[in-house]
Amino acid sequence: VQGVQLLRAQVAAILARRLRRTLRAGKSTLADLLLPVLFVALAMGLFMVRPLATEYPPLRLTPGHYQRAETYFFRKNSSCWRTDPFSHPEFQDSCGCLKCPNRSASAPYLTNHLGHTLLNLSGFNMEEYLLAPSEKPRLGGWSFGLKIPSEAGGANGNISKPPTLAKVWYNQKGFHSLPSYLNHLNNLILWQHLPPTVDWRQYGITLYSHPYGGALLNEDKILESIRQCGVALCIVLGFSILSASIGSSVVRDRVIGAKRLQHISGLGYRMYWFTNFLYDMLFYLVSVCLCVAVIVAFQLTAFTFRKNLAATALLLSLFGYATLPWMYLMSRIFSSSDVAFISYVSLNFIFGLCTMLITIMPRLLAIISKAKNLQNIYDVLKWVFTIFPQFCLGQGLVELCYNQIKYDLTHNFGIDSYVSPFEMNFLGWIFVQLASQGTVLLLLRVLLHWDLLRWPRGHSTLQGTVKSSKDTDVEKEEKRVFEGRTNGDILVLYNLSKHYRRFFQNIIAVQDISLGIPKGECFGLLGVNGAGKSTTFKMLNGEVSLTSGHAIIRTPMGDAVDLSSAGTAGVLIGYCPQQDALDELLTGWEHLYYYCSLRGIPRQCIPEVAGDLIRRLHLEAHADKPVATYSGGTKRKLSTALALVGKPDILLLDEPSSGMDPCSKRYLWQTIMKEVREGCAAVLTSHSMEECEALCTRLAIMVNGSFKCLGSPQHIKNRFGDGYTVKVWLCKEANQHCTVSDHLKLYFPGIQFKGQHLNLLEYHVPKRWGCLADLFKVIENNKTFLNIKHYSINQTTLEQVFINFASEQQQTLQSTLDPSTDSHHTHHLPI
Repeated sequence: VQGVQLLRAQVAAILARRLRRTLRAGKSTLADLLLPVLFVALAMGLFMVRPLATEYPPLRLTPGHYQRAETYFFRKNSSCWRTDPFSHPEFQDSCGCLKCPNRSASAPYLTNHLGHTLLNLSGFNMEEYLLAPSEKPRLGGWSFGLKIPSEAGGANGNISKPPTLAKVWYNQKGFHSLPSYLNHLNNLILWQHLPPTVDWRQYGITLYSHPYGGALLNEDKILESIRQCGVALCIVLGFSILSASIGSSVVRDRVIGAKRLQHISGLGYRMYWFTNFLYDMLFYLVSVCLCVAVIVAFQLTAFTFRKNLAATALLLSLFGYATLPWMYLMSRIFSSSDVAFISYVSLNFIFGLCTMLITIMPRLLAIISKAKNLQNIYDVLKWVFTIFPQFCLGQGLVELCYNQIKYDLTHNFGIDSYVSPFEMNFLGWIFVQLASQGTVLLLLRVLLHWDLLRWPRGHSTLQGTVKSSKDTDVEKEEKRVFEGRTNGDILVLYNLSKHYRRFFQNIIAVQDISLGIPKGECFGLLGVNGAGKSTTFKMLNGEVSLTSGHAIIRTPMGDAVDLSSAGTAGVLIGYCPQQDALDELLTGWEHLYYYCSLRGIPRQCIPEVAGDLIRRLHLEAHADKPVATYSGGTKRKLSTALALVGKPDILLLDEPSSGMDPCSKRYLWQTIMKEVREGCAAVLTSHSMEECEALCTRLAIMVNGSFKCLGSPQHIKNRFGDGYTVKVWLCKEANQHCTVSDHLKLYFPGIQFKGQHLNLLEYHVPKRWGCLADLFKVIENNKTFLNIKHYSINQTTLEQVFINFASEQQQTLQSTLDPSTDSHHTHHLPI
């Protein structure tokens, strides 16, 4: 499968893999989805606590509010009371007489059944009387002119209409006393003009005082602004946790090596980032929908009125759109997904909190001091901080609340001050900013990798000079490479080098490696930790950049292309990393299905290909189980199976048999040898000398980043092996250790006794003290005399040769040069 069909298959495979992992994550997935919902619910609950916006009921204004001070008064010169001051229904008494107080300073009065008091102030100076101290508060009353009709209530008939004088007396200490008594006077006038046949109690004028719905006080504005910021911070924190959890997934892929393995298997960088971004946004939008449902359930007008709900949903969605690419860009600096999650949450909240606090301070001070320059500072900061998506989210929520508060206050006066949140002078600029940031950062995430791949570096040419080497075999290989005698080689390395900078010190990890590997050859790399073999592997698979030199690979058509372009050139590379790049939530079958899809294997052929690899690696019993249940050896077998998907042209095997039992190792070796015999080239690293001798056609031992020897295992043993190993088994009844040793020393003075186990004696004979023929001759001639049952003479093993070379490794650089144990070595090339 190629072209558009391959891209379609890869997109479907990535989405299916992510979906399976999400569904099996269980508690983690629920936490990711529900935590933002809980924070939004908390924010909505906080927003509903609004003591400053209490709706006070309207107040009915009547003298009845002053029950202890409801006093009416009259004077005899008032014609309306002269005829019969007690004829009005409100002041009818059983005896119809005035009560005279004991004190001469007090006026006669009459109290009716309602508790109302009518004072007779005839002969009193009105002003002096009202200002004099009294037991009861005097908060209001009336006095009437001479021409007022006789029946003030209007219950006894019509009266004449000449101009009259009526006066309302009120005390400013009594709130609402003036409108209350004035309205009661109006009622008296109304009742006076009613027809005599009408019941006056059925008519009246009712006066209400409604609370003023204007602007809040400055102190109220400050408290309201703080509350709005609290609501915004709750929502920002909830979605910071969600976006951090989503963003840390790509860190996990990189740390375990799954991302690199996917790229080697044919997945392009742009396809990886865009498809993962698509899935992450879909998952993010699920949580956004749940949060919007919570907002709708609370029915808070600040977030649901008119277009506010659409603006809130768009604001939350664009926050994820702008934040996820930003986290993708930062993913390279983290060596753990847990550390990445905590860092993302902290940075999100800090950026949101700090920027909002910095902007709210001048805004609050501007409200208090009415200073124009502080408002200008706020306007400038509001624009500057839009580079942070966290601030855009918080500021947008605050502005929605503020817009709704203004509308609620002005609506009571019939003014519609609502501003659409989609207008550019309101939230439109925030929406544009978030959308622009997301697009730019996502493109930057994709383009950044390719720019660094093309970063200028030193290149070796075919006309380069061969540098001197201590070993002639290494020198011959370099000469063959630079003279161009590599037409049959599928992989050619030209002076491959990698240097690191640490504390102003140049550290050499790999130095001038030149090598050609033909088809059908398994090449082994040996070396202790820090020798440079793992760094060489990482340069071959593209995980780290090259300091100098370059590597080419031959296409099926025979063209030489750069190793980084192997995928586009049609050359398949299989990679088995040192650390298993497996997703513990997926099964073995699902891993094979996924990587078969990335390779472009037709969908109908995938079950057959995957089943064949499972049978060859003996994974039948574990194929349907999650990788988390696998043993270390089983994981290595699955990693090798993934490297073999699609019959690659080159195999990169980094310690493929580590952790396996001897039986599994044999099956693995047979599988690798089968691929090599069919024309595949393999590069192998291992700490097992037995494995290298069984698999490798040629091998090289690396010391301090350079090749110290190169050739077939037997050639290396012949050149660098130091003597022979002699093992002697004595007869059971024999116990002649000293005799055998003394006798052999007569012929081979440099012989070394290595040890004894029961009747087994082991010796080492250096080459300079005897040849192979002399050893056989001496032992065979003295076999009976020395009671030797049988014996063996072996050449020095490859392991001994390796140990001799490893002793040259600089111990001071072991912990510095091995990038497999130090994650910072791989951060020079963002991927």
